[in-house]
Amino acid sequence: MHAFQDDFGLPVELTFDPLEYEQHEARHVLIFPFWQGKLLFTRHRTRGIELPGGKIEAGETSLAAAVREVYEETGSVLEGIERIGQYRIDHSMVKDIYVARVQHYADIPSGSDVAETILYDKPPTDVKGNPAFSRLLYDDVYPLALVRASAHRFSKE
Repeated sequence: MHAFQDDFGLPVELTFDPLEYEQHEARHVLIFPFWQGKLLFTRHRTRGIELPGGKIEAGETSLAAAVREVYEETGSVLEGIERIGQYRIDHSMVKDIYVARVQHYADIPSGSDVAETILYDKPPTDVKGNPAFSRLLYDDVYPLALVRASAHRFSKE
């Protein structure tokens, strides 16, 4: 278990242990989608560069939400997805972390808050404090989860 504060000063607990994250029901998801070995990011119209993710809707599973969020924010269809971790912010907001392999990379669906998608051959590692990136990536969740996601079979071409 990793414990730290996020960029907003809130306590964060991060785990990659399935025995730990199966004990908490998530209401949000964060996804590391790879297409042909490249990590797919979005550029949110106001927040900047970030990974796909969002809220789990009523009656929806965490897995279904992750698949939906990737499609809504990137237009991509997945061929594989797996939960690799979970984090809690301020002991209340719980987010499941997924790694995924994109099968079909397409245009962003209309009406999205996303201005564009960005593919990185080599995922950025030093984003904290970089104004091009969303503050949501400034804490330790992103670099710690990136190590796990980058080592996963879905990250390979």
